[in-house]
Order: sequence, then structure tokens, then C-alpha cells
Amino acid sequence: MMKKILKNIAILAGALLLCTSCLEETPYGTYSNKTFYKTEADAESALMYAYVPLNYIEYCGRFLFYLGDVTTNQYKSYGKADESPCFQWEIQPTSDEVLYFWKTAYISLARANSVIDNVSAMTGISESSKSKILGEAHFLRAFNHFMLVINYGSVPLREHTVESVSDSYKDFASIQQLYGFIIAELETAIGLLPVEKMQGRADKVAAQALLSRVYLYMASAKASGAPGYEWVGDAEEAYSLAAEYASDVLNGQSTYSLDPDLGNIYDVEHQADGPEHIFITSMNREASGMEGTYSQLPQMFCIQISDYVYVSKSLNPGPGTPEVMKVLNDPSTYQVMRVDNEFMDTYDDNDLRKQLMVTTIYNEDGSVLATYDPSNISSSDNIKNKFFYPFCRKYTDPLSNANRCSANIYLIRMGEVALNYAEAAGPTEEGYKWVNAVRARAGLDPLPEGLSIEDFREAVIQERVKELAFEGHGLYDLRRLNRADEEHITNKTFHPTYAYFFPVPQRESDLNPQE
Repeated sequence: MMKKILKNIAILAGALLLCTSCLEETPYGTYSNKTFYKTEADAESALMYAYVPLNYIEYCGRFLFYLGDVTTNQYKSYGKADESPCFQWEIQPTSDEVLYFWKTAYISLARANSVIDNVSAMTGISESSKSKILGEAHFLRAFNHFMLVINYGSVPLREHTVESVSDSYKDFASIQQLYGFIIAELETAIGLLPVEKMQGRADKVAAQALLSRVYLYMASAKASGAPGYEWVGDAEEAYSLAAEYASDVLNGQSTYSLDPDLGNIYDVEHQADGPEHIFITSMNREASGMEGTYSQLPQMFCIQISDYVYVSKSLNPGPGTPEVMKVLNDPSTYQVMRVDNEFMDTYDDNDLRKQLMVTTIYNEDGSVLATYDPSNISSSDNIKNKFFYPFCRKYTDPLSNANRCSANIYLIRMGEVALNYAEAAGPTEEGYKWVNAVRARAGLDPLPEGLSIEDFREAVIQERVKELAFEGHGLYDLRRLNRADEEHITNKTFHPTYAYFFPVPQRESDLNPQE
């Protein structure tokens, strides 16, 4: 019953917000030729065009990491070379990360709107193809609006293609209205989409998984008193819906599952066929064009020495000389995503996820080249002084085409959904089952039985930090838990002004001022 009520509220919110949206300038990046949408191939091409911005540096391809994780204790400034202002919370309305994340999300939205507005009216296309294409476009509208609301709070709601300059200047929607729209879009997507795994694209399971995340965000933000979520009526009802949609993913299909091998999740050769990934980008080392068609994420994380960087193939190599692999098949890296060694030390030594933070690099024959130590930062050794932080190996491509990689972004995966369910459901039999499944994969014992709901949820949240580190979730979890503060962000100069919502880009404020 509650689901139907919320769905009706969402539909009502969408109806009330008809035309309450804007782009920051006259429309661009969309198909304007009314003769284009004639064939199924046209519709498919337009949909792919809407997915493309998710790969861009300015959006999920890089700035998601800056805004979502660099701002937390996962990353540290070591005082070397240029860094994003996000390392020290020196974020302003003119900051590139703030401006271009906003802009690129709206580019994807504009293209998704073009698909929905035009494909809905097409006749030269099968009903099954039409449903699938429209379902994916509705998913993209929800995904982009959700990325915007958790970053900026109140933003323009875009639900139609901009037809004239005057359409661009509209009021911002409230956070409540935006969530209502997002929920309605995902319910629509669930109704239209099949379960069909395809790298770089969303299916029914992706929509269910994202909806579980949306309800979990609402529930925990209400329960914690996080700013902006006073309008949520009942936290426990929202938790119940988060658990319901997560359960649909965990128990209602057989295409996706927790990958039993933690290393396999991050093996670039198994991103498409591995069971873990529900929604992942589709960048390829052999693609032509600019970065975004291919990835450079390994270069962002890896240390920079004068040669190839080798790491153990296994997360748990054991004694003796390990089999090793290149982080990427290129000696050039940027070393800008710098893992905080103290964050690494919050992991249990038996936790395989700790091994995803590299502290030993090797020669090609498997002999040790160097070991990380905090004193490396001032070492006179030319290798050690480049190894001044432990680095994350979640993004590797040993077969990269020089600097062009196939390492992709894990936007939704089963590990997150399992933890969504456990946090939402609390210390039930199923709640324990799913958090313990994630722990078992990492080599850890089950959580103790008999935890209170508060203690259980806190244990799941701490599990989530370790499971999803360096995947773009960090700050958003702090925000929904009302923990974006100096107590929880301790390794940088924290400025609270934009703790819960980043500023609207100055350019948007100038072009579309709000009273």
C-alpha cells in the first residue's frame, strides 16, 4: 500500500512540475532534426548518445570520484603536485568539478528526454524494442536527477526536450519533488524493461537496484536528521521499500549474483561477463576518439615510477614469489587519486579488501621492487619517494593499449545491493545473511548475533565504507547519515559551507537566477 501511495505522490509531483526545468543555456547536444527518429536503429543510436556523457571525465569518468570520495577520509593530500580543490574542501560555485558535473548530467538528461519525447511517437519500431529503449531512457532520467539532487539539492527538473530559449529559464524543483519524480521514473523503467545484462546499459535489475538506493537514502536521511529531508514522512516505511526493491534484485532473478571471487570483480577481462556488475560503463581500450570512449582510471590511481608498475595477480599471494601483472601496459601515470594510509589501516589485516590497496610493487620476475611506508615521502630512494601513498588497484588494465584502458566505473553492483538490503532490513535472518555474505567474500567472520537494530545498521554502514571505497559513494553516505562534519572528515581542512549540498554553479545562477 505504501508503495502505491508513494508512487501516486511521485506521479503527482511529476505532473505539478511539468516544465519546471532548465538548462544553463540554449539547448545543445540533442537531436533536433524531426526526421531523424524513423527507424529502430535511429532510436537505438539516440539512446546510446544519451549514455555517452556518463563516461565523460567531467561526470562519472572522473569528477564523481572528486566530489564523492576525495572529499572523505578515503583520500589524502600529501602536499605533492597539483590536486583538485576537493582534497581540502576548497569548493566554490566556480569550481570546475561543481560546474562540469552539473553541466554533463544535464547533457545526458537532454538526450534522454529527446529519446522519450520522440521514440514514444514512433511507429516504425517493434513494441518490445520501443519498451526497452524507453525503459532505459526513463532509467537515465532517474539516474541523472538522483546524481544531481544528492550533489546539489534543489535543481531544475528536466522532463521534456527544450524547444525554445524561454523554456530554459525555469524554477528549481524542491528536493521532495525531485525524489517523487525519480521514484516515478524508476517505477516506469521497471515496468518497461526486461532482465538483460549488457555492459554499459541498464535493465530492470538496474532500475530496481537504483530504487533501493533511492529509498535507503531517503530513509536514513530522515532517521539521522540530515538537512533537506524533513519532508520524508516515515523513515521505517522508506527502509521497508528499500529492502523490498533490494530483495527483488537479490532473490527475484538469476542473471546477477555476488561474485564469490573478490578479485574477479576488478578484473578488467570479466567486467562484461562477471555476475557482480549490474550497471557499469562501457569504455574500451580499442575505441577511437577522446578519453571517455576509453578509460584512464588506472593512471589516476597508480603511482608514477620510471617503468611499468607490477602488482601481485592474487589478492592473497601467500609465501614465495608471486605471479605478477602490470597495473597498466604503459609506464606513464598521473598519481592524483591518493589513498590515505590511515584509512587503509582501518581494515582488518585479514580483510582481502585491504589488499586492494597496494603496499608492495614488484619487478617483472616477481621479486620485490619496493614496499610502501609513510617515510617513503621523504626517502632519497628514487623509487620509494614515488611510492608515497598506498594506491588502489580496483582500476587496472594489464593489456591496455598504451594509455588507453578498458577499466570501467562500477555504478551499481551486487555488493552494494546486498548491503542496501541489510541496512534497510536490520538484524533479521535475511539481513544477517546478506551482510555476512559480503564479509565472507572478504575473508571475514560473520557479524555477532543479537545486535540491536542501531548496532546492526552501524555495522553494515562500516561494512559499506570498506566494500565500496573508491567507487564514488563516500560523501553521499556521510550526507545521508548526517555525518558530513569534522568528526567524520578528519584528514583535511573541512569547510562546512557545502557539506550537504554543493553550490549551484555560478554560471547557472547568473543565467537562471532564483528569487
